[in-house]
Amino acid sequence: MSTSSSLWQASLADFQHAVETRSTPGCGAAAALNGCLGLSLILKGVRLHRGESGPDHHRRRLIDDGDALQQALAEAVDDDAAAFDDYLQAQRRSSDDAAESDPCDSALREAREASIRIPLAAAERCRQGLALAVEALPLTSPAMRSDTLAGATMLGAALEALLIGAEANLEALPDHAARQTLEARCEALRREVRELRRRLGTGG
Repeated sequence: MSTSSSLWQASLADFQHAVETRSTPGCGAAAALNGCLGLSLILKGVRLHRGESGPDHHRRRLIDDGDALQQALAEAVDDDAAAFDDYLQAQRRSSDDAAESDPCDSALREAREASIRIPLAAAERCRQGLALAVEALPLTSPAMRSDTLAGATMLGAALEALLIGAEANLEALPDHAARQTLEARCEALRREVRELRRRLGTGG
């Protein structure tokens, strides 16, 4: 995020245009950005709280945990776009240079694994953000509860979009056992999110 090439240096209009007109950033980067915004809404309710409904050290911990999740999701925006770009380039090299199939295949395998690992890790951050929302809601002023619930809804949608992208890349994974393990992880995340949303009252 610190380099000039980071998507975070672009305007919102430029980011939206890039999503619409270029191969990258794709659904993973867009979903991670949506997760960042959802988490910001949750953290706003904790930061701007003016009541006395919880100990200050509890609120401080939630903010620290939320800031760490926010940083991880923010990095995922750039990381996912870079991973998908690497994957596309590796596919082209593998197709264009049959004489060097081994190194090309290795690069393609590494790029494919990154295109799965990065959105799955971001989805896990979204799940953690939803767990934080469950904990934060009782500490949030009534006037800001709608922000917290809206943010949680955005995090849930971001997680599902990240899983959709990861599962699409799983189809090309040659290791059947590894694919089944990752598919089970995706379904476990979905189950956990349904329970967290039920506890928030935003869905079953």
